Amino acid sequence: MSEILKVNNVTKFYGKQKVLDEVNLSINQGEIIGLVGPNGAGKTTLMKIITGLIPKYEGQVFIDNRNIKDRKYLKTKEIGCVIEVPGFYPELTGYENLLFFAEISGLKDKSEISEIVKNLGIEDYVNKKVKKYSLGMKQRLGVAQAVLTYPPVLILDEPTNGLDPAIVPQLRKFIKQIAKEKNTAVLISSHILSEIELMCDKVVFIQKGEIIKVENLDKEEKSSSKVAFVTSKLDKLQKFFNSKNISHQVTSKEELQAEVDTKELEDLILSISKADIPLRSVYEVKESLEEKYLKTMGE
Repeated sequence: MSEILKVNNVTKFYGKQKVLDEVNLSINQGEIIGLVGPNGAGKTTLMKIITGLIPKYEGQVFIDNRNIKDRKYLKTKEIGCVIEVPGFYPELTGYENLLFFAEISGLKDKSEISEIVKNLGIEDYVNKKVKKYSLGMKQRLGVAQAVLTYPPVLILDEPTNGLDPAIVPQLRKFIKQIAKEKNTAVLISSHILSEIELMCDKVVFIQKGEIIKVENLDKEEKSSSKVAFVTSKLDKLQKFFNSKNISHQVTSKEELQAEVDTKELEDLILSISKADIPLRSVYEVKESLEEKYLKTMGE
């Protein structure tokens, strides 16, 4: 997939306070990127710059190789967003609001509205006035409004805020669907790290206005992985690993872990068996995004 969004050396000051420090970021078509960091790290500021809501900053932001500072270019059909609490006309129904935004966005096929409403599961209240909506209802209506024209770039700042936990999987499914089927590039922030882990291809860690790490979460086959070996004869297994010069760490009285070449794992297990060392189980040790977050942020 080709690059659709590029953030190049973006720096932002509020007075003398630097809130973003030479941020560089790129997203390909159809890619979902999670943006995580503590409160005040600069997540919302970065998203507002990308969407044109903050026009004054140092550096450049390009969508499809065009600088968004060209105001004639940045239109609602080019980028959709939900940042903070979505704004709607309270006296209009949800559907009337969507119809209004569809008109100003140049959406010709109004049947798309019904399809989006259905996929987001908001049919039950879309014909009620927005002033009666809860925060969670407004959030889902905001996502519907943001994707009306299926823009190439979608920016979502805490889209699960106020949502019933039972609704979150439906929103996740919808976001993944438009990324895959519409080739939409998605940048999403959330404090629910488990959702980011389930939804995203990559995670960008930001702290004090700086991007400090980019973690690939895709499911591509890795050349090596951390593997746990559980046995009733731990001493014997340790001696075996030492004889093979395999670095390892004892994690319990019956388990040790080692970084193993995935192509050699089956042969290694066979060798352990031939050495008369019983293995109760062998499994890959995966570090959760929450663990990676705490380690990266130094918490």
